Amino acid sequence: MISGWFPFYRSSVALGLRRLLTGHFSREAVIRVIAPIEDSRFFELPATATALAVEQGERVLDLASPKLAAVSLARSGALVTSVDLFESEIETWRDLAGHVEGLQFQVADGRRLPFADESFDHAYSISVLEHIGEDGDRDALAELARVVKPGGRIVLTVPFDQTFREDWKDEPLYGGHVPERDGQWFFQRVYDDRRLDRLIASSELVRPLGQRVVTFAATRLYRFYQRTLPASLVLCPLIGMTARVVEGTPGLALVTLVRRGGELSGDAA
Repeated sequence: MISGWFPFYRSSVALGLRRLLTGHFSREAVIRVIAPIEDSRFFELPATATALAVEQGERVLDLASPKLAAVSLARSGALVTSVDLFESEIETWRDLAGHVEGLQFQVADGRRLPFADESFDHAYSISVLEHIGEDGDRDALAELARVVKPGGRIVLTVPFDQTFREDWKDEPLYGGHVPERDGQWFFQRVYDDRRLDRLIASSELVRPLGQRVVTFAATRLYRFYQRTLPASLVLCPLIGMTARVVEGTPGLALVTLVRRGGELSGDAA
């Protein structure tokens, strides 16, 4: 079982140093060393690993999450397949972590996964479903449920607030893969209770096990970090060590689901 944020931090630095020390001076390798983990990942990565409760040798699907989760799960003994819509992202991480045993990277659309039914013991998606336009979040959840075995867990994180909203940007941050409306491009949806319930209810194959909504306590250091991004990325280690994660809204919803049709695998959520 992975505990706390430090294993992810250590993995990030090790991946970057491995490439840099062998003469591969890529932008991503430098980022791994300078800013090993982004702010919300200090919570999302360990919390997702804990909720998954993966046992050694189990097969796990990662849908387009920050790849440090896949690396750490594989190093703890899981067999992880990490998929992403963007080929450039897959190539970057094959270069950084292709040597990690039990880990493979594959280009795939989360709305149409190229895997047979019940191929994986568990699945997760960290801060991804909110960025899939139209009803793509429902399609992605349906696909995750389809490829997970009965009794397996599906863990999701999405932004959460007291009122649902959609955020649109002046330029497409994800290329041509997002809807456009009146000169603006879809960026994300921020869920509320009602919209999150709708998402979960859209798949008859899953039932909820639990949900947490958390946010970082607004310490002075964390407020400074947010105001001065991206220059303040070098402060990520301090953020991880000093920022407090508390229950409340607005924040991040961590949702744990179980695939219907079988006994719950692993420890209770």
